Order: sequence, then structure tokens, then C-alpha cells
Amino acid sequence: MAGLKYYERTKLLIELIEKKKTGGPSKLAKKLQVHKRTVYRILDDLRLSSSHEIIYCKDSDSYIFFRKKNK
Repeated sequence: MAGLKYYERTKLLIELIEKKKTGGPSKLAKKLQVHKRTVYRILDDLRLSSSHEIIYCKDSDSYIFFRKKNK
């Protein structure tokens, strides 16, 4: 996975979120082979472009998609 491009990292992150296998930010950074700060940047980009919220679930030790409430 060395040298993954931004798109590939984002795609992998989405797959990991769907499977609820991201782990915490540090573990996720290792899986994506990036710094922890980059994980937060990718998550922020996904949050802006997604119709779902992305939250961290302590019970499953993973980021998960959570349906946004209509306002």
C-alpha cells in the first residue's frame, strides 16, 4: 500500500468505515500509511461531501456512518 494516492486512501477509508474496521485514529493512520493529521483531513473532506455523518463509535472501536437528521 506504499504511496497510495489521496483518492485510493479515501476509497479505502470508506470501505473500512462500511466494515466498521477502522480502529482509532492512530491505527487508521497506520492502515492508510499517513500521519494522523492526514486521517483527520480525509475524514473532514468525507464529512463535507457525504449525506451521512461520520462519527467514532467507542463500542466498535471504529468510525461509522451515521444518518444525518433532517432539519
